Amino acid sequence: MRSFLIALTSVCIFIQGPLKVLANPFFLPQNLASRQSSTIKQSISFTVDCFRDFGPRILAFRFDVPGGNSAERCTALCHSHGYGLAGLEYGSECWCDNYMPYGQLMSDSDCSFTCPGDSTELCGAGNRMVVYQDSAATPPSPNICITWRDSSSFINNVLQAIPKSGSGPVTKLYAIPTNPFTDPIYYTIISTCPAGCPYTDYYNFGLYGNVIQSYNSVPYPPNVGDSQAFTSQSSVVGYAGFCPKPSPLSSNPFIGYPLLSVSGHTDLWSLCTNITAGGRQDIVYSPVANHPHYTESACQDVWIQMAPYS
Repeated sequence: MRSFLIALTSVCIFIQGPLKVLANPFFLPQNLASRQSSTIKQSISFTVDCFRDFGPRILAFRFDVPGGNSAERCTALCHSHGYGLAGLEYGSECWCDNYMPYGQLMSDSDCSFTCPGDSTELCGAGNRMVVYQDSAATPPSPNICITWRDSSSFINNVLQAIPKSGSGPVTKLYAIPTNPFTDPIYYTIISTCPAGCPYTDYYNFGLYGNVIQSYNSVPYPPNVGDSQAFTSQSSVVGYAGFCPKPSPLSSNPFIGYPLLSVSGHTDLWSLCTNITAGGRQDIVYSPVANHPHYTESACQDVWIQMAPYS
């Protein structure tokens, strides 16, 4: 059985706001080192780092470790089940997965619980997980849907437009109404909220199964050339063609906020300036020429990234 070998690395993770590269500070603060000799194990594949675990678990599958949890035993167990990531939390917990769609990087000192199977090692803490990656594992394809996680994993999301060109700002997206909410049935689209926009709280998009919802509104199928539309009409069955896919944007193919896919595509979204709505930028599915609301050549091709709602 192959063991996990650790090497230091950096992880690029997308967060709300500008893109940031999060470096690995592999040290124990002096005051902590003076109180204990246990450390995060540094000799197994490479340590991705100490992460905050929250809400839906950052890794999906938990296993019991015979003989007590330790870095060697947990990583070997995850490897034996075909997983590329292993996580140690709360001392005794061993978690495995092939993709980590979210997780906030924390200081190593946060992962401070001693491993029950090896008192010289640290196995995370409460809501803190030390994550290891198998250097021999094959990362998931960015073309597959993340279907192996439970239904609660993506029920609260912030959508962000990321320029496919690799340059430009990360743009937060909102559910913008296209008619008054006082109407018996109202409609929304995925758009931006420029200065003075009253809908700054309308940014939680929930993915339930394969249906993405916008404030109790369900989606229509995407229509080439138009904005992605939602309706509150109760008789409409939401289009079940959405899913999250592993992100090709991160420097680590096992970690990163996933991309929103519809009808099998993550690559047909664009951010287009709506010339009939005061220059607001709307998300359009596969823009077309001669559209009454935008100029195709002025549209910017984007990915839609799914970050955790908070």
